[in-house]
Amino acid sequence: MVLSDFDKELLASNIVGANSLEKLYNKEKILTSAKMIALRETPIVGHLNYQHLKKIHHFLFENVYSWAGQDRYEANITATFGKGTTHFTPYDKLPLVSTALFEVLKDEAYFKGQTLDTFTKSAASFMNGLNILHPFREGNGRTQRIFMEYVAQNAGYVLSFRDITAHEMIKASIVGAQGNIYLMEEIFRKALSRVY
Repeated sequence: MVLSDFDKELLASNIVGANSLEKLYNKEKILTSAKMIALRETPIVGHLNYQHLKKIHHFLFENVYSWAGQDRYEANITATFGKGTTHFTPYDKLPLVSTALFEVLKDEAYFKGQTLDTFTKSAASFMNGLNILHPFREGNGRTQRIFMEYVAQNAGYVLSFRDITAHEMIKASIVGAQGNIYLMEEIFRKALSRVY
C-alpha cells in the first residue's frame, strides 16, 4: 500500500510505535476507548470554551499523537481538510472561527434554561459548527461528543450518543455542512433527556 504524504505525516506523529495505519488505528481505538470510559467517571473540568475542548482532546490522545490537544493551526498542519464534498475550516482560519463559534456558546449562556426543544436546536446547531470547524488532525468526533455531553449536563440534560450509529452521525454531518441541520436535530432528540 502506497501512503500519501498526509498519511506518512500521521504515522510520523504517533507515539505508540505503530509502523502502519492499521496498527496505529487499532492502538488508537484501544487507548482512546479506555480514556473515554475514564472521562465518564471523572470528567475534565473546564469552562465549556475552546480550551476545554482541547483539554478533552489532549486527554483522549496524549498517549497516541505528539500533537494531542493542539488544533491544526497550533500543530502547523496546513493540509486542506474535508470529507467528500464537505470542506472544513482552513487551518489558518481556526483562531478566528473558533473564537466566533465559542463566543456564541458563551453569549447563549451555554444554552442553560432552554426548553428541551430549544436546547435540541441550539445544541444541534453548535455541534454542526464544531463539525465544520474540525479543529484536530484526528479525533474530532469523539472529542465533540464528549464536549457536547458536558454542555448538556451543564444545562440540566443528559446526552448519550450510545444509540446513535456512525452512519447517522456522518449523514447528519454531511447534510449539516450543506446548511440543513434537521438530521443533527433528530440525533439530539433521540439522544437527549432531561435530568429530574
